[in-house]
Amino acid sequence: MKVNSLNFSSSNKYRHFFLYGDELILKQDIVDKILESLKADGFLDKVSLHQDELDQVEDIVMRNVGGSLFQEKLILHVQHSSGKFPEKIKTILENNHIYRSENLALIIESSIGKSPASGVWMKNIDDQGLIVDCGKLKTAQEKLWLKRQLEFLPENLLPMFGGSIFQNNEGNLLGQMNEVRLLKLLFDGEQDIDNIGTTNIVFHSGLSAFELEDVIIERDFEKVLRTINFLKEHDQQNSAPLIWMIAKIINSCLESVQAINKKSALINSGVWSSKIGSYLNLIKNGNTSDFSKLSEEMLKLDLINKGIIKSNVWEQIEQIILQLKGVTEPQHRKSH
Repeated sequence: MKVNSLNFSSSNKYRHFFLYGDELILKQDIVDKILESLKADGFLDKVSLHQDELDQVEDIVMRNVGGSLFQEKLILHVQHSSGKFPEKIKTILENNHIYRSENLALIIESSIGKSPASGVWMKNIDDQGLIVDCGKLKTAQEKLWLKRQLEFLPENLLPMFGGSIFQNNEGNLLGQMNEVRLLKLLFDGEQDIDNIGTTNIVFHSGLSAFELEDVIIERDFEKVLRTINFLKEHDQQNSAPLIWMIAKIINSCLESVQAINKKSALINSGVWSSKIGSYLNLIKNGNTSDFSKLSEEMLKLDLINKGIIKSNVWEQIEQIILQLKGVTEPQHRKSH
């Protein structure tokens, strides 16, 4: 059976899956759901093989298709990431024995853009398993996908956050997912999300995220630094929401300074109408180069926060705030 990634709902009826297309985030999301379903069905062991390890596939399959009373249920996850679809995988899928084995589940991820219209292996997986198209989404589909990722938000917040995330990451599902994951950190399980208003979204420390945005765009940098120090002392492990908010401000500023119509650019970036004047005042002394450098520093901060670069997250946050203070000062404009 063939389905589009957006129509994928449940994998309970299947043990054999073929995912194709170039949207990695869609494949990752669906694989996670498949693994969760298979785990509930008793498949607890998994072997993952990349395309340069395909010599092992046939041996693993042959050892598990026969089955025995004491044999563990196994998930074989094969990833094909480049080039033509491997003949070795086709050969495996042409073997009808794999579809009869109750001890083996098969997940194949492929980078090919289209599923072949013919072939014994394709007919077999179509008849016995599930084929999922994970190709690039159209704009309307992408918006629907993002809306589903933001289902944890109350309806009154969805347009603001959804619009901002989509505007900044259109065509980039990975970027959208990263922002969604950061946003989720603003809403912990102890909060009653349905009763959260736009003015009292809080960090775990109790600080309002949007109050922090106001303090930054009003250039009260002494208070910003005091706030960062407070968070560092009382909420040290929860820097992600703060990073998300600073990134949102810098990205909005960068979009605006690059645009002919600065006000429209801010609106398109998801900035509230009541805050546009403060944003325009914030950016009037800076230029594209200034905010591009800040954006680069935010990318570095993200890598530090993920542990890819070894450095102190909170020191980098403070450094970015001081740089933002510098590029938005009146005397900075005179020095251009």
